[in-house]
Amino acid sequence: MSVVWIVLGWIFAIIFGLVTVSMLLLHNWLHALALFLVVLLCLPPVNPLLQNRFDLAIHPLLRGALIIVLLFVFVRLLTGEKATSIYASPEVKAQFMEIYDDKMTEWPVPYEDVFLDTSYGTVHVIVSGPEDMPPLLLLHASGVSSWSWKYNIDAFSEHYRIYAIDTIGDVGKSEFTSLDNVMKTGEDQAHLYAEIADKLGIEKSAVVGASDGGAIASHYALHYPERVEKLALLAPMGYAGATESIIRIAFAQFFPLKPVQKSTFKWAFSDSAKLIEEFDEWFTLTMTSYTGGTIRVAPTMLSATQRQSFQMPVIFVFGTRDNLVGDPEAARALVQDIPDVRVEVVEAGHLMAAELPDRVNGLILDFFAAD
Repeated sequence: MSVVWIVLGWIFAIIFGLVTVSMLLLHNWLHALALFLVVLLCLPPVNPLLQNRFDLAIHPLLRGALIIVLLFVFVRLLTGEKATSIYASPEVKAQFMEIYDDKMTEWPVPYEDVFLDTSYGTVHVIVSGPEDMPPLLLLHASGVSSWSWKYNIDAFSEHYRIYAIDTIGDVGKSEFTSLDNVMKTGEDQAHLYAEIADKLGIEKSAVVGASDGGAIASHYALHYPERVEKLALLAPMGYAGATESIIRIAFAQFFPLKPVQKSTFKWAFSDSAKLIEEFDEWFTLTMTSYTGGTIRVAPTMLSATQRQSFQMPVIFVFGTRDNLVGDPEAARALVQDIPDVRVEVVEAGHLMAAELPDRVNGLILDFFAAD
């Protein structure tokens, strides 16, 4: 039995040791101290060392009780203070806004910042394009914000009045009034976007959604089909499993080392050197200082019934190097039960609209223009 306890002691010491390192990297000093004491209590050599050097023996029951108390303290430190923001601090939020504004200096066409009061809080919309053109809603990928459409806006705004919406609860300029009042389901998201469209004076529009924005766009189209003329989904979530991606991204958040973050971005979003450099500062800050992940609506898989109920033409664009969605041919096969569907596959990663803007712009505009 003693051998079993020794093995378990080493296993738990290693596990809690890794989490301690994570807390240190995240500058959570008290959390790290509590876990470090747990590691000491778990390590098999510590008790004999204390007995030999200081003639101090800790009874196994007392050691177990101390470990439980320290883990309770750790959990209380993690959850005890009620979150009031999706950012780790006001200074972090200011950093995000500074980067956002800097990225918008590269927005190639005139634009207007519009802030809408909604049921959940303030929603920020970047509005571009001629006022007399038909409306087009752009819903960005998780963690990258609406400035990421800067690669596509020039082509889109030649044909549409563009409304690029910052997802509330995600990094960007939209902001919850209170974290006690957040969306819980895809239907909640659909209702919010109908409210946004109402406030923008949009009765019906084309919609482009990327990644998590594709999941939101899908629910909007399902619950408000009369408001969506055509739907373009770029590497959308909700059509493939995301377990591995969640684990990879969570690992990068727990161990915010530069090589880990860069490899995670390359694996999850794009291996394009240009995009790695372009998103580096923003992605790093998101991995280390965005704390709102637990209040976001998870993009769960759409059922066959939901897919088959789409009432408008839908185009999917999948990437050959997209590890978040996975095999594009498997994704193509999955969505063939949608009544009016077109599927395109491009040589790109998850952020295909930024990686191959000309190709993706052409596919979307051609699809929207077709009868």
